[in-house]
Amino acid sequence: MLKQALIATIALLGMVELHAQAPRITAIEVRGNARVETEAIVAALQSRRGQLLDKATVQQDLRNLYELGYFSHIGIFREDRATGIVLIVQVEEKPAIVALEFTGLDAIKEDDLRPQLRTKLFAIVDESAIADDVQMIERQYAQKGYYLAQVTHTLRPRGDNGRVLSFNVIESHEVKVGAITVLGNAHFSDRELIDKFAMRPAARMPSFTAAVNFQEGLLQRDLGFLTAFYRDRGFAEVKVAQPLLMLSRDRRLMDVTYRVEEGAQYRIGSVALSGDTLPNALQVQDKLLLRDGDLFRFSQFRQDIEMLMDSWGDLGYAYADVNPNTRLDRTEQLVHIDYEIAKGEKVYIGKIDIIGNTKTRDNVIRREFEIHDSELYRGTKLSRSKANVERLGFFETVQISRSRDEKEQDILNLKVKVKERSTGHLQAALIFMPGSGAGRSGWAGQGSYEENNQSGRGWGTNLTGKWDGRRNYTLSLGFTNPRLYDSHWSLGASAFYVQESRRYANREFIEESRKGGTLSLGRKLFEHVYAAATWKLQQTALQSDTFVLQRFREGGIASSLKLSLSRNAVNDFLEPSDGSQVSLSQVISGGPLLRGDKKFLETSLDVAYYYPVDFFEDYRTYFRLRGLFSYIYPLGGAAVPFLERYRLGGFNDMRGYQYWEIGPKFYVMRDPDNTSVEYNGGGNRKLLLQAEYFVPLIQEARIKALVFADVGRVYDDDDSLSLRDLYSDVGFGIRWVTPIAPLRFEWAFPFERGKLGDMEFIFYLGF
Repeated sequence: MLKQALIATIALLGMVELHAQAPRITAIEVRGNARVETEAIVAALQSRRGQLLDKATVQQDLRNLYELGYFSHIGIFREDRATGIVLIVQVEEKPAIVALEFTGLDAIKEDDLRPQLRTKLFAIVDESAIADDVQMIERQYAQKGYYLAQVTHTLRPRGDNGRVLSFNVIESHEVKVGAITVLGNAHFSDRELIDKFAMRPAARMPSFTAAVNFQEGLLQRDLGFLTAFYRDRGFAEVKVAQPLLMLSRDRRLMDVTYRVEEGAQYRIGSVALSGDTLPNALQVQDKLLLRDGDLFRFSQFRQDIEMLMDSWGDLGYAYADVNPNTRLDRTEQLVHIDYEIAKGEKVYIGKIDIIGNTKTRDNVIRREFEIHDSELYRGTKLSRSKANVERLGFFETVQISRSRDEKEQDILNLKVKVKERSTGHLQAALIFMPGSGAGRSGWAGQGSYEENNQSGRGWGTNLTGKWDGRRNYTLSLGFTNPRLYDSHWSLGASAFYVQESRRYANREFIEESRKGGTLSLGRKLFEHVYAAATWKLQQTALQSDTFVLQRFREGGIASSLKLSLSRNAVNDFLEPSDGSQVSLSQVISGGPLLRGDKKFLETSLDVAYYYPVDFFEDYRTYFRLRGLFSYIYPLGGAAVPFLERYRLGGFNDMRGYQYWEIGPKFYVMRDPDNTSVEYNGGGNRKLLLQAEYFVPLIQEARIKALVFADVGRVYDDDDSLSLRDLYSDVGFGIRWVTPIAPLRFEWAFPFERGKLGDMEFIFYLGF
């Protein structure tokens, strides 16, 4: 078509050569365009008004217009008029997409496909984009196990120059994994290997971490796993062939066969450093993970190379090269390693550019860096800086790339690329939880706004309102600046008002209102270690006319100071999956300095440990282990207030029990019917142990499943500390971090005398 148009154009313009001098173009007219602007067409031409009419230029104009991709037919003609030569550009536009349709969808929703289409409404028909969209839909089906799904497309005319694009899907059926066979595995059984695969046979009960539908992506993941598994156990020369696939006759099962050549299992013969050795070479060599006689593990081999590069990097040699020379002794089955090091030249930090932070301000990111402009390059500091930014919890990904300065080779410029993630939650919903309000399970209302990166400044703000459907409600407001003027000081304040009908026994309630606020000041002492002081002032007013026991009369003003020392070394402040948290605190309430009506002391130790289990590079499960011990005791001879004593039970500690169910009990006889009423008197010490295991269900949607177990006890004043007579519960649940608010769905069962008790269902908004 382009060739024909060129011939027609050349013929029409051939008469130009008959003149002694080519005529000038006095005007350019565009005809036939409806959607493409005339100005855009004229801008693509090299021919211009006032220029000489030139055959070669017109030929190039024709090519330029075709390359725009908007036209199916193009012609360029000359028209002689009294005013001069007019260049006519005649175009016929390609049809536009006026509607998008899907037929045959069942396993996938249309709303999930539309955002991923390259083809958009009212865009010019682009066959290349449509072909990409067909492949994208097929990939989506393959990920769900519909390996045989077929996708075609049709274009139907509508209107003068419109087209309806229809994607037609024949889903067929899911192809499941039939039999998985591993050949050549002498050192490890089929079960040892297959149980770690991402795909499992459909006949075998799958775990949270496995799929039974055949998926090409998981097949390649399992293939890579096999190689890594063997190489990390000394099989340095292992070979794993591409798997053999066999589809069953009914096209419902895919059998997979892996072929392995294990080779010999090697140990370390010797390890040496050569080339530019480090000043502290002996100390560095002691840090190597691989030692003489150890199995040759490829993961440790890689870590040792990174450690050597970081060691030179800490001396300013950013481009130190570590070349590991390995020699295999196949007779003795030993690997001899020589790390040959070339340190290069020292470099200094130049510019640090930050991109991708559409919300978070630059200073919030820069203040987390331990390395700055003009400083000598330090590899470990750069790694820690990246971890500090990731730990904020504001970003999905943090990437740091390095490049030499164009003018000065000893200057290293850094580019920090971040991808923002949601840090704020706004919600209003109903909650069902055990022990809400007056102690009975029921519905409650809650609305809150929480933002961990307010205005992109890294501030934490929250506003919460709760109502239990009866007379109980709570209002609270809080603000925290974790880096005051970008320093290591933090400042926070909060205010609250609570109206509550507090339960003291099965049928005993006392109306009370509490109002007050807190003021806190903290500082980072050194890496991950923080100290803080929080002053809390609270006024309590009791509104009941009668009291069963005098000890219930605990109104007045409470003034307390909480001193805490903590170490927070997790990988993400908002959703940690690795690291540890330790907090030691001392509360002083009342006394000569603080005054107030309540006097007591409280000491607490709270420890949490996160242990990751990475099945694949992008699939992390993890354990959360927590231990809490608290001790509350008198100050100045005054008894510990009744309501401050410890009880356990509820959604936040012993989840299988109702609110305040666990604790030392005592009984009071009531007149005139002499009925006995049970009261939870509380204890002066409490122990809580929790174990949770989290497994991602849908990583993109931030949905996790968990199983958990809680163990705890409240000790009375006369009880000795022991691990006997502990209460326990078990359960499972789902955590979903939505753009609105984090959601918790949990089912908990008390576990007593070897039997499970009645289920407690928890639905809660928040972590």
